[in-house]
Amino acid sequence: MPRKARKLDVYCPNPSCRCYKKKELKNIIRYGKKLNGTQNYKCAECGKQFVRTIFTPFYRKHIQRKEAKLICKVLSEKNGIRATGRITEHHKNTIASFIETMGLHCKEINEILTKDLKLSDIEIDEFWTFIKKSKKKWSPVTLRIMSKGIAGAMLQ
Repeated sequence: MPRKARKLDVYCPNPSCRCYKKKELKNIIRYGKKLNGTQNYKCAECGKQFVRTIFTPFYRKHIQRKEAKLICKVLSEKNGIRATGRITEHHKNTIASFIETMGLHCKEINEILTKDLKLSDIEIDEFWTFIKKSKKKWSPVTLRIMSKGIAGAMLQ
């Protein structure tokens, strides 16, 4: 019995596929799970297999979101890499790699905001301040849509 293609909020990450960056085409199939429990997907058009985290800082990382949040909180309190590693029980190289990945991701987002949207540094700062203050008022669905919008803008 062939697997059922469904309308999912993921899309094919293969630039040579005709379904590239097109959501809800029913071309994506759930295709088992990875060893760490992450859902694996497959494009029925091109056969490319991928996971949901492919364009995020969590791609190919073995850090769970709860652990990543803790690492960011500890680092924001001006702790060093070694201290953060001791507190979170991760190796210092893992912490350094995570910092580098997050930094590159933030740099890409800032480039989108400055180059594509033509915002000044002050406007970007105000934007993030507004997001931080309003985050408690927004529903989880709105926050997810916003994060997908930023991730989608990064791909264009």
